[in-house]
Amino acid sequence: MVSDPTNGSVTCAWCAAQFKRSGLKTPMSHGICLACMAAGAGSPIEDLSQVRPELLDALPFGAIQLSGEGIITAYNRAESVLSGLSPASVIGKNFFSQVAPCTAVKDFHGTFQALRSKGQDGSANLLFVFKYSGGAKLVEVAIVYHAAADTATLLVKVALSEPNL
Repeated sequence: MVSDPTNGSVTCAWCAAQFKRSGLKTPMSHGICLACMAAGAGSPIEDLSQVRPELLDALPFGAIQLSGEGIITAYNRAESVLSGLSPASVIGKNFFSQVAPCTAVKDFHGTFQALRSKGQDGSANLLFVFKYSGGAKLVEVAIVYHAAADTATLLVKVALSEPNL
């Protein structure tokens, strides 16, 4: 997702639609538009790096906040339901090696590392298959990296759920 600092516009991490919020003190580079937020929080989110855990819980899709080293700092309710893991059991652990080692591959962890190595805000979208106890799920993942805070937010929504995927 990118922003245009000349007019304060922000582009959605999911659908790439541009939305504008006037009066921004600083340009924002990552957000979620109202349509993608659905009924979750009631208004767009312009800066994912500043979202409080209680607002993450209002999102209608999975959200995981990571430090630059991949340590989970927040894990929302929707992701907990999807994965079957409680926030208390994953916060403070490395997402790529301790919680979801299946993501320690070039397409996932490599994408995260590539965003981080650029040293600037950025985002990437990918499709990934997670195998849960109830079956496999093809998910859409938006990785949103915020350079100033050296943090990332993973937004996860189910694209296809199939026991034999």
